[in-house]
Amino acid sequence: MLKTIQIIALLQGLFLVIIIFKHRSYYKKPNFNLLLGCTISVMLYAIGDDNYNLFVENANWFIFHDTLIITFLFLFIRYYKSDKEKFHKKDVLFFIPYLLNTILHAGYVFGVLKATGMLLAIKELVEITFFVYLILTIHNIVKNKKGKWLLLIVVPLTIIFIIDELTFLITGTNDSPFFLDSYGVFITTIVLFYFVVYKLITSPNKVLPKPETRKYKSSSLQQDDISVYISEINHLMKEKKLFRNQNLNVNDVAKQLNIPRTYLSQILNVHMKIAFQDLLNHYRVDDFISCLHKEEYKNYTLFGIANEVGFGSKSSFNTTFKKLKGMTPSQFKKQLL
Repeated sequence: MLKTIQIIALLQGLFLVIIIFKHRSYYKKPNFNLLLGCTISVMLYAIGDDNYNLFVENANWFIFHDTLIITFLFLFIRYYKSDKEKFHKKDVLFFIPYLLNTILHAGYVFGVLKATGMLLAIKELVEITFFVYLILTIHNIVKNKKGKWLLLIVVPLTIIFIIDELTFLITGTNDSPFFLDSYGVFITTIVLFYFVVYKLITSPNKVLPKPETRKYKSSSLQQDDISVYISEINHLMKEKKLFRNQNLNVNDVAKQLNIPRTYLSQILNVHMKIAFQDLLNHYRVDDFISCLHKEEYKNYTLFGIANEVGFGSKSSFNTTFKKLKGMTPSQFKKQLL
């Protein structure tokens, strides 16, 4: 039964690789490469599962662990719908836990390392890292409200991982109940492949977003006008303080500039390299800091000032401020004092 599931996962993986490879030139490289890496890591796991190797009985191919799937999935979600069109070299560091886990596993298999208390503690810390990856992946999906269909795969993987770890801590073995570490992972990834293939066929941009430059390829926006519009956008924000309007949207600004909305989106995303909401947040935070120095806002609460500059939610304000300034608004005010 398990071999049938493994073969299905392998065949689906091959089919998915063919589909995404066929259209690779249309998508952002990081998203494409990470989805490809995630797919191939699942296929390798299907082939070389330690307990049920597809081709070699009782073989222990320790490099094909589910931890590689988790790492690729974490990075895929990290880049999902982001404006990054290049993979940041520093993100390679996220593979260190996988490499460390592989080295430890190899050491046990070949008898080079003995299961001392310290090594077991290191191994558990590494395993906790993968648990953190899964939790952060769920958090990113929920927070960004994009790709919620991916929760159908990430949540079961997280549950399987937790059960697997608890089993090891309680029994000292890697034999998960109901063979969840094998059956569970394979069935979950088969569902993943089905969903990804379905999404690639019905709404491909929701899986692998196209680069902004390709998205606006047919635009008639003239190169000579771009710098003029950028200057006008900054003028509307700095001088007229449009960002203070909590309900401000892209259409409103486009009307002020007397240009089509697509022009404005193209200018922001391609030429200014910033999303509309991020632009507003940058101006709002700077204006908030400016207000802290003004006597007229002396008796205002922090959120009272935030509300004046355009923030409608206290939690959104605190999250945005900390993201941009590296500290909370109250910490920033104390620092000023």
